[in-house]
Amino acid sequence: MMLDRIPKSERITVTEENFGDLLLESLKQAVAFKQGDKSKARVHVRYATTTAHKTTVESPPRYDAKRVRTLREKLDLSQAVFARALNVSDKTVKAWEQGGSPPSGATLRLLEMVEEHPENFLAKVRCLDSDQQATGGGS
Repeated sequence: MMLDRIPKSERITVTEENFGDLLLESLKQAVAFKQGDKSKARVHVRYATTTAHKTTVESPPRYDAKRVRTLREKLDLSQAVFARALNVSDKTVKAWEQGGSPPSGATLRLLEMVEEHPENFLAKVRCLDSDQQATGGGS
């Protein structure tokens, strides 16, 4: 834990009463540091606990035309709504579904997350017509 690396003698307890004073003091120290006065600087190095040499990251799956279309249809979204929800153009979704240009890069991870957790994705899609389902109203 990060707190373990800071000696107890240097730890500061922040309360509602001292927050403003501590914030102002920090700002003064930051300005002084920027102007070259390093004497009052409290420098704390933060170490990332999850680093590249300690982890492996599973590659996202590939999405061919059929898999993209199946996912979109499972969500009951039109191409236009699916595109807006993914923050891509309608033409992009159409190209994916026609096999012209498969999804790549970060989009693969996004599609994977949509496939694994559709409820989170669909929570961002809202119908304006109360007669339609909350998922987008069909293809």
